[in-house]
Amino acid sequence: MKKLIIPFLSILLISCTNNEKQQTVVAEEKAIETIKSGTKVIELATDPIDNIKQKVAEINTIQLDQKHFEFTCDELTKIDYYYNNGKLVKISIDFGTVGDAYAKEDYYYEEGKLIFKYEFVEGGPACEGCITKNEYRSYILNNKVIKYLKNKDAAACRKCEFTANSKELRLIETMNVAGIKGVLCR
Repeated sequence: MKKLIIPFLSILLISCTNNEKQQTVVAEEKAIETIKSGTKVIELATDPIDNIKQKVAEINTIQLDQKHFEFTCDELTKIDYYYNNGKLVKISIDFGTVGDAYAKEDYYYEEGKLIFKYEFVEGGPACEGCITKNEYRSYILNNKVIKYLKNKDAAACRKCEFTANSKELRLIETMNVAGIKGVLCR
């Protein structure tokens, strides 16, 4: 009987040892998965401003399809719609020079939602050396400005919320000259 028990215990011991190794491997694999999942969670939970900056930088560096329109409101206005794989990601408007100011705006989108607005205005009173340049940046989440910069300094937003009636969102729906003029020309 002793002869039967010793081999049985040896097999059981070897079996338990192999089982422990498998559990260790499984535990290590779960730890790796946890780290990977944790990394994904960290990536999703990063600062929304950084996420917006990354998306805008990507849009500005990849090859995009473009549709160009020109029309006259007060002055010649040029607008470009940019698409990535058929999805609208950017609208650029060059309002030209109206009076003594030149203006342009860029709107950035993700999945049909406005995420960033850039405005550039150059001009001022018609006097020698009085020309000013201003840049306005709106970082947008759920149609609300979460950070606003004027010339790279924090400031109170001029437009803090975007509704379905906002030109930035209405332009998504219209992609012909008559519709665009209806949104931009006042």
